[in-house]
Amino acid sequence: MWPPTSFCFFPSCISTHYLVILPLLCISLASDILRTVFRLRTRVPLSALSPTPTMPSSHSSDASSCPSAPPSSSLSPSSSSPSAPRNIAIPETSSVYSNIIRTPSLTPDPDTSFRLSANPSTTGARSPPPNSAAYFNHLRVHSPVSPSPSSFAKQLPVDSSLPKESLIGAAAAATAAAQQAILNHNRDLAWDKTIERIVKGIVSIKASAVRAFDTEASGDYTATGFVVDKKRGIILSNRHVVNPAPITATAVFVNYEEVSLRPIYRDPVHDFGFFQYDTDKVKFLDVEEIELRPDLAKIGLSIKVVGNDSGEKLSILGSTLARLDRAAPRYGDDSYEDFNTFYFQAATGTSGGSSGSPVLNIAGKAIALNAGGSKRSASSFYLPLDRVVRALACLRSGLPITRGTLQVEFIHRSYDELHRLGLSPEIEAKCRNWNVKSNGLLTVSRVLPGGPAYGLLEPGDILVACNGSILDSFVPLYEILDESIGSEVSLALYRGKQSFECSVVVGDLHAVTPDRFAEIGGAIFHDLSYQQARSHGMPVFNQGVYVAFSGMLNWNALTRNFLVTAVANKPSPNLAAMLDIFKSIPDAQSVPVRYRDLGQSRETVSLVTVDRHFHQDHLYVRNDSTGVWDREKLLVESPRLSLETEVDSMEEEDGEEEDAMSILRDSLVYVNVRLPFSVNGYASLNPYYGVGTLVSLENNFPIIAVDRAAVPSEAVDIRLTIRHYYIPGRVIAMDRLAFLTFNVNDLPSSVKLRVAEFDPDVMLKVKDEVTVVGLNSSHSVIEKSSSVSALGDIGTSKCNPPRFRFMNIEGISLADSVSCDGGLMAQKNLEKIESADGTLQTRESYKIIGLWTNASSQNAQDADIFWKTGIHFGMYIKPTLDRLCKHAATQDSTQPKLRTFNFETSAVSLSVATGLGLRASRIKMFTKLAKTRLNSTNVSLLNVFEKFPHANKAVNDSNDIRSGDIVLEIDGDPIVRLLDLERHLQDTTKSVYEFTILRDGLEQTIEIRPLPDMSSGVVTPKIVQWSGAFLHETFTEAVEQVAHGSKLVPLSRGVYVGSVSYGAPALNNVRPAQWIIEIDGSSVFDLDEFLSIIRQRKWKDGQFVRVKLVNRKDVTSVVSVQIDERYWPSRCLVRGDDGLWKHEEL
Repeated sequence: MWPPTSFCFFPSCISTHYLVILPLLCISLASDILRTVFRLRTRVPLSALSPTPTMPSSHSSDASSCPSAPPSSSLSPSSSSPSAPRNIAIPETSSVYSNIIRTPSLTPDPDTSFRLSANPSTTGARSPPPNSAAYFNHLRVHSPVSPSPSSFAKQLPVDSSLPKESLIGAAAAATAAAQQAILNHNRDLAWDKTIERIVKGIVSIKASAVRAFDTEASGDYTATGFVVDKKRGIILSNRHVVNPAPITATAVFVNYEEVSLRPIYRDPVHDFGFFQYDTDKVKFLDVEEIELRPDLAKIGLSIKVVGNDSGEKLSILGSTLARLDRAAPRYGDDSYEDFNTFYFQAATGTSGGSSGSPVLNIAGKAIALNAGGSKRSASSFYLPLDRVVRALACLRSGLPITRGTLQVEFIHRSYDELHRLGLSPEIEAKCRNWNVKSNGLLTVSRVLPGGPAYGLLEPGDILVACNGSILDSFVPLYEILDESIGSEVSLALYRGKQSFECSVVVGDLHAVTPDRFAEIGGAIFHDLSYQQARSHGMPVFNQGVYVAFSGMLNWNALTRNFLVTAVANKPSPNLAAMLDIFKSIPDAQSVPVRYRDLGQSRETVSLVTVDRHFHQDHLYVRNDSTGVWDREKLLVESPRLSLETEVDSMEEEDGEEEDAMSILRDSLVYVNVRLPFSVNGYASLNPYYGVGTLVSLENNFPIIAVDRAAVPSEAVDIRLTIRHYYIPGRVIAMDRLAFLTFNVNDLPSSVKLRVAEFDPDVMLKVKDEVTVVGLNSSHSVIEKSSSVSALGDIGTSKCNPPRFRFMNIEGISLADSVSCDGGLMAQKNLEKIESADGTLQTRESYKIIGLWTNASSQNAQDADIFWKTGIHFGMYIKPTLDRLCKHAATQDSTQPKLRTFNFETSAVSLSVATGLGLRASRIKMFTKLAKTRLNSTNVSLLNVFEKFPHANKAVNDSNDIRSGDIVLEIDGDPIVRLLDLERHLQDTTKSVYEFTILRDGLEQTIEIRPLPDMSSGVVTPKIVQWSGAFLHETFTEAVEQVAHGSKLVPLSRGVYVGSVSYGAPALNNVRPAQWIIEIDGSSVFDLDEFLSIIRQRKWKDGQFVRVKLVNRKDVTSVVSVQIDERYWPSRCLVRGDDGLWKHEEL
């Protein structure tokens, strides 16, 4: 059993004075061990410790191998005399201690010798008595090496019953533990001092890639860097941190001082790059410069990775270097990857944010650069610094950092593998004699088509020498290539068992790395990079223009990573050729674009509408001297292509025999939509499409009705397919559906438009027969007959962020599913007509009674869900259609909006209503009405699910409707279906309605006044882009989610944040689905006030602006947004009365 004192002492001290007292604890613990093991009541002479030849061998190992075990009684000599205690002195010069117990002095690690060497001022000083407080203090302050075992044994009582081997083993084990504890303690002290010093040179980096470019997407990220030249303000980090894309970056030092960074170099291949900062901006910190020492890296070296790990400002992770020759890590195609270099490996388990951290030895020298890791194995990968040292030397000297390439990827193979590839033993012997540490050579892994070495080298070739110098690793090869750009180098290789030589002209690696991009219609184009070409094994030059972001090309859910090979039927092998083509294409013109995925030979053609009305065209060119990308206006704005442009006349279509369904087919229109930016709760990257129906041609003004799952906003580009012809369209109104129009002159004269007949008065019932006519994705007509299976609430839920949804709309469910993208619903009628001979004949005809549309909502995980439902024509389409037709005839734009009771209903079964107090007479009445109006015995009443806020607060508050109320009657008319509710709303002669409701088990009568529906008409007439945020007015679905009693949220107009672009200054500060209520100390109530402040203040780039926001719960927040007009110019988009959009740069 351990002495009680050790239990009391150890836990209490280790928690508060660990670093100082740990060695003392080990010494005290060792003493406790010895006292426990050698427990005696008798003092014996030193001679009792002399070797005993007759000691049984079976006893010698147990005691020594487990010093803490109590001695066995069988080991006690019969001559022991417990009753005769005596004190004896054991001299340190005794041969027992000098030859057996005393251990050699510890040899410090070369990397820690400067910390662990003896203090010269105390060399030869006499130590205090062992186990005394002075002795412990002496060890803590002065001794780099633990005392000898005699310091413990000298004062210990000796048990004559124990074998001396047990005593010697226990003393040696205790001494070794104490020595190791002191060594660890001193090592920790050394690391502490090193970390305390070098953290002054390590920075946390906050960066934003403002545009997608090459392998990198736009967006914010955090990383690490460290100062390698404090005089010039140069910071080293990873290439994927410095980024090939245009970025804005800030460094945060350990004292929380922040400085702006400008990228000055990023390597085309290896994962390193440099930032620079203004040294005068750091005022309160003596910045530490961290020296680069790649030569100190070795297996077994104790290291620490210091940096921003997992978002933490400073994290310190320790490990031991395990490998120096790991292959460069693979991150996948279309991602940046390093190659043609070794990597180091250790098990530090670094994660996101630690990229760019220095890998340090105990002296504080950087021996590698943290670059990546594997979560599965908790391994981290470090870039060697050999080529970094050269690049830094060039920067310090003001010289260009030349980088040569053969456009060849090499891998390192061992000699045994090389023998199997044909290398002779003589060459191996020669290489090993040249370098005794050599364990392999470089072999060719892939040769890029069209590169300098294409046709000369092949995969599997073994590289032996370059320009007469034997090579066995990457660094010597690229030392030659980087200094030989434009010149020939001679390579000695083995292919199979045959040696050969060839000369290759070294290419410029920077020449195959793009440094400019064009932004046209929100799409980002640039030449193909070496990184992407290598990933897919294709030539770098003239393969097409790489699309880093699709923008106006996003008609088919394309996002990025494809090549455009032709525009408007003209080849576009490179960026310059593409820009020449776009100069001749006017705005809004639809042109064919040929493209293919990277690494694929199959090409696809898509129709694209050129967009210069939502976006502006610019060319950006990287400028490493300033660290920014210079912007110039790319094209002079072309006049917008008028929708009234005449098209060539065509031959008349051959007459076709008509049937009753032909007019229904001809009225269908396929609608493709591109949302240029995310607004009104919809994401711009999602595909939007559906099927509309031509519902009017009055006054030669065509009107198409389509669901809002297909047309999410007015700010869209629309392509209509009418009878197999593509034409542009535009939005003219939005409420429960979207209403579109187009110019009839855009269609050939041979296309005769027809509108089918509607029946607005039909009230469908369950089991009624209907016919669905729709279009699928290939624009083929789908026809199917079915019957009504149910009539009831469509059943959507609130979305996040808020967006349009069907609410209080009666949906039509069918017994059979119909596989199409949308269409119309019609009922067949049989008519008696008189033929030419006077006989009566029966003729089929169809009348449209509704639309077959897409409903959208979100599930519990906020994922989008879609389903099909029918919408009644007479109740939900005709009122808006009548208003639009009147506007087209009279140009009267003051038509009233739709009205709403401003609450959402849900279905409650008759049984539940009975439990809530519904009278028996009411039950009988509703059962009878359900059979009459619905042809159904399933009776559901309308329960008030939620009452919403409204801009007209006075009227809304006076409407005493509450959640849980069951609506029984309106003006004496029983309500058994949602169409009954809608029918009363459309009676514009009434301004007050008398509701009979069931509340708290009692029937009550209340007065309800209807309110204007803010979602009808024009939802988004103006959009402001500021600091990358898209701002527009408040819309109904956002108000529905505002907390009741809110005093700060503007329920009408307002400045609503629709979305924020990735990489924008507003990202992570200004949040979508919030309202800006104050900017730079001035309150704002609408977009006009916001624009007025922008024009007046004229903030400069880099200046921070204070912004106050409020969310849907009426909670405010204050943030700062940095102005950046270079990449995020302020502009306003305004929708004209004709439905066309124009933009103005502020």
